[in-house]
Formats: sequence, structure tokens, C-alpha cells
Amino acid sequence: MKKQLILITLGLFSVLALPSCKKEGCTDGSADNFNADADSDDGTCSYSASVNFWYNQQTSQNLLADDIISLTFYIDNQVIGSYASNVFFNSSPDCGQSSVVSKTFDLGKSKTKTASYKVIDDIGDEIWTGTVTFDASVGCTNYNLTY
Repeated sequence: MKKQLILITLGLFSVLALPSCKKEGCTDGSADNFNADADSDDGTCSYSASVNFWYNQQTSQNLLADDIISLTFYIDNQVIGSYASNVFFNSSPDCGQSSVVSKTFDLGKSKTKTASYKVIDDIGDEIWTGTVTFDASVGCTNYNLTY
């Protein structure tokens, strides 16, 4: 009887002394703080996403033919970058590629955000305007502008 009591006590102590095997964390693979070791989501996922603006050689030639020398890019009325009109890409640029007008947004706990954009030429005329969607599940979206 004494042996059984000791075994039960040791068994109970072992169970209580073991740390919880269940790990909490962000379980969404598209989140910036994804935790592959997490067994359950704890609501801490945070997201970001990027957009790239670009245009091809034909658009560049059309801009130059209209004496447009440079372009300034805005998202939600804040400047994010500029190009000389003779800068162009032959195909969609890679995310994070140097010399691309790009913007990354911290989306917080949201997976998407829609923002307004505009592109203004060197004399103040609006060339392009619209909305962009930052989408964490995509990561980076390329916007090909045509003129």
C-alpha cells in the first residue's frame, strides 16, 4: 500500500511539474510573426504588404513624347518616390528590387488595406490615380501603369 501511494504521488508530481506541451503563437503563414511551432493561435498575428509601381518602354516613350520629364508617386497623399520618365522596366520588377517605386505598409492585425494613389508629373498634372490594395496573403503586388 505504501508503495502504491508513493507511485501515485510521484506520478501526480510528474504531471504537475511538466510544462504545458501546448504552444501558443501566430499560426497564420502569411503573418510577419508566424510561429511554425505554435499549436494554437493566440491572436497576435501581425501583417505587412508591399506594392510596386512600374511601366514599360512604350509608356516611357509616350510620357517623353508629351514632354513629361519626371513623375512623383503618392499613396494617401504622401510621397513614396519618383522616377525620371525615361526609367522603365521590360517586365514586372521583383519585390524589393532597387530603383523601383515601392511602399510597404504595416497592416497591424488586418490582412488587407486599400489606399489611394496618384502620380503627378513635373508640372503638377495628375497622370494616374486610383486605389491600391495591400494584401498580406500576396505579399507584394505590382501595378503596371500604362500611358
